Amino acid sequence: MEKPSKAKYRSRSSFHPEETRKGMFGLKVKKKRNKAEKGLILANKAAKDSQGDTEALQEEPSHQEGPRGDLVHDDASIFPVPSASPKRRSKLLTKIHDGEVRSQNYQIAITITEARQLVGENIDPVVTIEIGDEKKQSTVKEGTNSPFYNEYFVFDFIGPQVHLFDKIIKISVFHHKLIGSVLIGSFKVDLGTVYNQPGHQFCNKWALLTDPGDIRTGTKGYLKCDISVMGKGDVLKTSPKTSDTEEPIEKNLLIPNGFPLERPWARFYVRLYKAEGLPKMNSSIMANVTKAFVGDSKDLVDPFVEVSFAGQMGRTTVQKNCADPVWHEQVIFKEMFPPLCRRVKIQVWDEGSMNDVALATHFIDLKKISNEQDGDKGFLPTFGPAWINLYGSPRNHSLMDDYQEMNEGFGEGVSFRGRILVEIAVEILSGRAQESKFSKALKELKLPSKDKDSKSSKGKDKADKTEDGKSQQASNKTNSTEVEVESFDVPPEIVPEKNEEFLLFGAFFEATMIDRKIGDKPISFEVSIGNFGNLIDGGSHHGSKKSAESAEEDLLPLLHEGQGDVAHDVPIPMASTTHPEKPLVTEGNRNYNYLPFEAKKPCVYFISSWGDQTFRLHWSNMLEKMADFLEESIEEVRELIKISQEAPEEKMKTVLSDFISRSSAFISEAEKKPKMLNQTTLDKKRLTLCWQELEAMCKEAKGIIQQQKKKLSVDEMIHEAQNFVEKIRFLVDEPQHTIPDVFIWMLSNNRRVAYARIASKDLLYSPVAGQMGKHCGKIKTHFLKPPGKRPAGWSVQAKVDVYLWLGSIKHASAILDNLPVGYEAEMSSKGAGTNHPPSNLLYQEQHVFQLRAHMYQARGLIAADSNGLSDPFAKVTFLSHCQTTKIISQTLSPTWNQMLLFNDLVLHGDVKELAESPPLVVVELYDSDAVGKPEYLGATVAAPVVKLADQDYEPPRLCYHPIFCGNLSGGDLLAVFELLQVPPSGLQGLPPVEPPDITQIYPVPANIRPVLSKYRVEVLFWGVREMKKVQLLSVDRPQALIECGGQGVKSCVIQSYKNNPNFSIQADAFEVELPENELLHPPLSICVVDWRAFGRSTLVGTYTINYLKQFLCKLREPLAPITQVDGTQPGHDISDSLTATESSGAHSSSQDPPADHIYVDVEPPPTVVPDSAQAQPAILVDVPDSSPMLEPEHTPVAQEPPKDGKPKDPRKPSRRSTKRRKRTIADESAENVIDWWSKYYASLKKAQKAKERNPKGKKGNTEAKPDEVVVDIEDGPKKKKDKMLKKKPKDDGIPNLAILQIYDGDLESEFNNFEDWVKTFELFRGKSTEDDHGLDGDRVIGKFKGSFCIYKSPQDSSSEDSGQLRIQQGIPPNHPVTVLIRVYIVAAFNLSPADPDGKSDPYIVIKLGKTEIKDRDKYIPKQLNPVFGRSFEIQATFPKESLLSILIYDHDMIGTDDLIGETKIDLENRFYSKHRAICGLQSQYEIEGYNAWRDTSKPTEILTKLCKDNKLDGPYFHPGKIQIGNQVFSGKTIFTEEDTDETVESYEHLALKVLHSWEDIPEVGCRLVPEHIETRPLYHKDKPGMEQGRLQMWVDMFPKDMPQPGPPVDISPRRPKGYELRVTIWNTEDVILEDENIFTGQKSSDIYVKGWLKGLEDDKQETDVHYNSLTGEGNFNWRFLFPFQYLPAEKQMVITKRENIFSLEKMECKTPAVLVLQVWDFERLSSDDFLGTLEMNLNSFPRAAKSAKACDLAKFENASEETKISIFQQKRVRGWWPFSKSKELTGKVEAEFHLVTAEEAEKNPVGKARKEPEPLAKPNRPDTSFSWFMSPFKCLYYLIWKNYKKYIIIAFILIILIIFLVLFIYTLPGAISRRIVVGS
Repeated sequence: MEKPSKAKYRSRSSFHPEETRKGMFGLKVKKKRNKAEKGLILANKAAKDSQGDTEALQEEPSHQEGPRGDLVHDDASIFPVPSASPKRRSKLLTKIHDGEVRSQNYQIAITITEARQLVGENIDPVVTIEIGDEKKQSTVKEGTNSPFYNEYFVFDFIGPQVHLFDKIIKISVFHHKLIGSVLIGSFKVDLGTVYNQPGHQFCNKWALLTDPGDIRTGTKGYLKCDISVMGKGDVLKTSPKTSDTEEPIEKNLLIPNGFPLERPWARFYVRLYKAEGLPKMNSSIMANVTKAFVGDSKDLVDPFVEVSFAGQMGRTTVQKNCADPVWHEQVIFKEMFPPLCRRVKIQVWDEGSMNDVALATHFIDLKKISNEQDGDKGFLPTFGPAWINLYGSPRNHSLMDDYQEMNEGFGEGVSFRGRILVEIAVEILSGRAQESKFSKALKELKLPSKDKDSKSSKGKDKADKTEDGKSQQASNKTNSTEVEVESFDVPPEIVPEKNEEFLLFGAFFEATMIDRKIGDKPISFEVSIGNFGNLIDGGSHHGSKKSAESAEEDLLPLLHEGQGDVAHDVPIPMASTTHPEKPLVTEGNRNYNYLPFEAKKPCVYFISSWGDQTFRLHWSNMLEKMADFLEESIEEVRELIKISQEAPEEKMKTVLSDFISRSSAFISEAEKKPKMLNQTTLDKKRLTLCWQELEAMCKEAKGIIQQQKKKLSVDEMIHEAQNFVEKIRFLVDEPQHTIPDVFIWMLSNNRRVAYARIASKDLLYSPVAGQMGKHCGKIKTHFLKPPGKRPAGWSVQAKVDVYLWLGSIKHASAILDNLPVGYEAEMSSKGAGTNHPPSNLLYQEQHVFQLRAHMYQARGLIAADSNGLSDPFAKVTFLSHCQTTKIISQTLSPTWNQMLLFNDLVLHGDVKELAESPPLVVVELYDSDAVGKPEYLGATVAAPVVKLADQDYEPPRLCYHPIFCGNLSGGDLLAVFELLQVPPSGLQGLPPVEPPDITQIYPVPANIRPVLSKYRVEVLFWGVREMKKVQLLSVDRPQALIECGGQGVKSCVIQSYKNNPNFSIQADAFEVELPENELLHPPLSICVVDWRAFGRSTLVGTYTINYLKQFLCKLREPLAPITQVDGTQPGHDISDSLTATESSGAHSSSQDPPADHIYVDVEPPPTVVPDSAQAQPAILVDVPDSSPMLEPEHTPVAQEPPKDGKPKDPRKPSRRSTKRRKRTIADESAENVIDWWSKYYASLKKAQKAKERNPKGKKGNTEAKPDEVVVDIEDGPKKKKDKMLKKKPKDDGIPNLAILQIYDGDLESEFNNFEDWVKTFELFRGKSTEDDHGLDGDRVIGKFKGSFCIYKSPQDSSSEDSGQLRIQQGIPPNHPVTVLIRVYIVAAFNLSPADPDGKSDPYIVIKLGKTEIKDRDKYIPKQLNPVFGRSFEIQATFPKESLLSILIYDHDMIGTDDLIGETKIDLENRFYSKHRAICGLQSQYEIEGYNAWRDTSKPTEILTKLCKDNKLDGPYFHPGKIQIGNQVFSGKTIFTEEDTDETVESYEHLALKVLHSWEDIPEVGCRLVPEHIETRPLYHKDKPGMEQGRLQMWVDMFPKDMPQPGPPVDISPRRPKGYELRVTIWNTEDVILEDENIFTGQKSSDIYVKGWLKGLEDDKQETDVHYNSLTGEGNFNWRFLFPFQYLPAEKQMVITKRENIFSLEKMECKTPAVLVLQVWDFERLSSDDFLGTLEMNLNSFPRAAKSAKACDLAKFENASEETKISIFQQKRVRGWWPFSKSKELTGKVEAEFHLVTAEEAEKNPVGKARKEPEPLAKPNRPDTSFSWFMSPFKCLYYLIWKNYKKYIIIAFILIILIIFLVLFIYTLPGAISRRIVVGS
């Protein structure tokens, strides 16, 4: 960001109003009166005044000499007052050293759950996942269209984020065959889309599969999957799967929010018109040889363009030897719209004989060129035709391009490499019902272009039509998604774009800090735009085809009018490079050189010509100024927050209202915008989008100011404003380029060595102030960078202050407007006359200054030495001078307290100008090393405070300047810089300095140093933990040193770290002088040293606390009055809210005396429900298992307020509930046993419900506060009861079990790391490098546990010192404690695969101190989601053994086991925390059963102890209530036993309720940890910050001095129950007939039925064949028997089988129990024909039809969830079900299902098929049913004789007749002749 102090160089004219002649550049040229020199003085034109008037050349009268106060309009309002200048400078700094784009680790995790509705018949689906070149494959599922996989895949990638996010995830489903699988459908999404989702993931979504080969065929099926992309340190929110709720697929597709559910196909056209200015290089050796022969006339480049989108790529033809090729080709992609891939990549290549070379790469983000809103606001992606500027490596003609990867899109391009004219259009393919709102949008898009009378748009439209025609034919040829490339005609009407000439003018004011490596040769600077001004490589003008060999002489005509008579113009010479000069060495620093510009500032200028579309840049500039303004204001508000309470909110409101007025100005400007010819569709649409977005933001901002919806805190307002900034920034980025960026290159001996790149919009001039670029006509400091890869800690190559102005020639008169006044313009010798920009500026006036750099201290520096510290010193560079502070060794927060004096600084120019915009000071920090050169720690830039000789001296205030090393934050520097003008009287006229010490070091003067006052710092030393080895020896006698502000305190030395790592003396204090201003407090450092033999000590590690604010404590007044106030206040609140919610005024009277008792009704009094007495005895007696419904009901669930306090009510509805429901519960609880898992599943269900009800709520909010019970007051008995009755049926049959809290993350994150009594500080050692910044896992050497309390020292120290220190209050003693620890590991999920087959064999290892428990024999084979259900018991002594590590290993038969991941828990923090994390409070109190109380103390005992510890009065137990202090909790305390009718008094239930609402107790209240399961992420040290899976677990701790706890909770996993499913296939009807009789043409089928349970395909069973069914009827009477294992609670079947023949172990997987029945046509010679299938989920399948007639496919498929039945409830079902194939009815089957348990099956076995026992009768099949193969005669009889009987008989008679005739005729002649002969 631009700094205010030099934001605007105020121009004043210091001339007498003599006659002035105006030159072309607005230079007033006149003779000076005093001197007879012929030097010209050019005065600047008046700066624009506040109205933004731009009368071109107003003369300025001389009385305006005084400092002008009217520069408010544009910059002053945009840049805040200079007081904020250090802030703004630092922002500039962050841009100095852009670190490299670092490669990052990413992990892509994909879970494939299941597929549905796959297209195909009897397919064997397999899923493959491809990302980049990696490919993984799931298992093959046989014969199903809805396979269930539940498989987890992990891909690891390393690379820069930008490139990674272009990678495409392609998920395809194939039909598996031995040779060549067949693609069913595939789905593509890019990683960026996934990463931009909330939580960086899609969870439980259905991906729509389509066939890329033929887009007309529609959906090919759906695949349910989770996809997540995790970077380092991203936190994954996981939700354990609950497959109960069947959500409709269409409502839950895998698409980002806001996308329409139906996505039509679309064609994406990318049209490539032409390119120009491509590099003419061909870097192959052959090319250079050619060049030698042919000469340089030919362009040695053969370009073609490659366009990639959505994982596909099309390329144009190659244009030979052409640097300005014309293609006129379009690349057509087909993809669903909106696409799930965001970026189009356009790459220009040079075809080479050996290999192709990339010339440049550009990405177009579809989000930037489209708008997905509904209605008329949205528009389809559209672009251009517009130029895209290409950038890449410098154009050098060397053989090897060192920076080739820049051309492939990595890193920032350092030079212009041509531009390319591109257009993008999208056409939605209609013709299908899918066309919805998009078609409208498309029509709207097409219409305006026809209405326009602008020729270009007409032409474009024609082009559109011709293409449409062509594409139509093409689409008939091919409907696949393959890329098509074809040429298109550009209609003749397209007007060639008009070029406008732009003048770039630059003046170099300072060139210092030039690296000495490059400073030994003459240095010059070159400024270029595109190929203009680029002298070394040369570049041609697009308009004229002149080559720029003679660029210096290339005199371009300046004005457009006089194209005919050149005599009319005076041409402008080009001067884009400064004159080479030899640099001098900087005084005080040999490493830097500088160019001695002093009075003579060299200028550059040249003209370039570009298309006139600057309006795009103007809009961008307006928006950007708004964003900058908002951002700065937010910063100011943040600063204000630190100092005051009310001011920030007011300021924020004014900021927002200012933003509103700016927006409305923009909107009105945009609405009255004239229609221009050269606008593309996107220009119009973007402009509309901008003002619509701003309008929406204004509305929001108004809402915030008026606080309509709700009162927002300042933080929330800042957050909203931050969102506005992001939205505007998104709009600022203009995708259609116009003028290329400006490059400043530093040339050393004509070799390019360093550059700066500036966006041309920032330099663009506009007569309208708001549209001007933010750096236009301003001096800006650029730190030049070396091209290519920059190593970490690279040094600045040069610091250049340059004034740049870029604008249309018609505004050329304004180029010098804003220069600091007091210059003379020196013309170049070539140009006669006045209309040339000056070639040098001469500032004759000179002044002597002194710079005082007050370097006070720094904090938070980067550690550069191996011990984790640095030896910092600072180098301060100002112009050509440099000085160095002293070195302060071994610290990260040095206090130099040193003033550096720079004397005799000569500055040129007007003294007032210098005061307003002084040159900048650069401070670099280094770490001094004994050997080798100092190591760079970072730098900051600051503006000095200027005092002129005639001003009064006011001491400046120290302030913090942020330091950056590359992109890294490197701490802050507390300093201030004064630039004092030396008065004529000499140095003694300056403010005095304090005398230096012996070493000639001046201290910072007292009036600048912060005001100090005495503070007292109390330190709590608890202990050190997890100390690693230091210098190969383990730490044994550590000691902690605390230091702050030069004072400090030491802890005692721990005698043996191994035996007791705690400090024996707990607390200490020291006095220190700290600044009164809290913001200037110095850091506090914690050092731990280890004492070794012979009195040596070694530094172990350090930690620096940079901000002490969190430890500041306020002084406490005497105690009595405070409790009074604090005690009643919250009391009031509670009681008020009670009164408010109360309808019966029962309590309000008792509430009148305010400080008296506060009544909180935890349970309504028992009188409400008369029969409530009978439900409770179950608490005291064990309820028999036979009544699972009652058992959990005896106490209400604290977390469910509606049920609360009505223990009896729920029973009534449960009595009335249907028989079925009761059975459900009984059945789900696995035959009447309620165990810990019942509780677990009930809790999961509840958590899931809460999430659905409150999807966006703060996490865990609904369950996290079980204490909302407190205010749950009776509404009057009647209402409540009704509510209860209504609530009940909704509960989905969750029995009212006691439940526990399932946390999504670890317990620490829920309870603030349990740091309520002590803080844990990580001690660092070793260098902090750029790579591991942020997650310095390897640098942590140990941890220090302690705390601090800082307060102003009281005047009378006597009162404070009596007794213990303040910090020790409430801290437990730290002597060793023995504890029994129980660790319960429930399950793990999404473990990282450790075996090559993508699975793991996990087992648990637990480490605590020296104890290690390996659970290796209990490993779970081939599982990534293992259910462990293991508990472990360990005895430990705190503090020695307080870190519990749980590691999950992968079991390997051969070789060592691999670690999958581990998690560590600090048990000590939990043990001593006031949140009482030793054993979670259960939700209900019970003595035995599944929810037996497991803590050693009962609720009443815990309550008593809490009151005692917190010095509360109580608890007092009275019948029906408990009193603590002045609060009364009432509830039920008397219960009746069921059998004996004795009444028993028990306060435990009520005490438990009070504990659950403990956080409402005033002053001391806090949340107590409930019974819970925490979900802890697992990490692996090789992949820092990347989750390797999650672990569900909890820990209980019991101190040994308490009574022994009961037995551990049994959480061993439920064993699946054995079941047997008996399926009897009776008959089939209406089966389609496949075979045709050759003779008769009659259709028939040989029907048989196959059946299996999905997952148990090895147990396939078939009936016998019913041959020759002519009607589709088949009779079977055949029984299938399917034994299987089932978990009722999870509703899943457990399958244990070997994956393949080579697997050593069986793997266990869970799948839903689905029965598949298929009907087939038997073929003797070929393979059988598949006729139809029926899949039934045994948990919920539609009821059967009573008869074959009533059996209907539609009814079956559309059955609602309510009407479905479960075989586990019904046990026996018979009826008709439909078979289908490709969604058509192909048959009906009458079947009977009978489910029995394994035990029943053993008692009453039945036979398979029709065998004994209980054999089935043979089916009564018609005679026609037989196989021709087995009985050919029967076949003849049935097939031929029966049908052709008459024909056969007739044929037989005919044959006899014919034989008779033939014989007759044959014998006739013989007979006749014989008769003649014989009988004559």
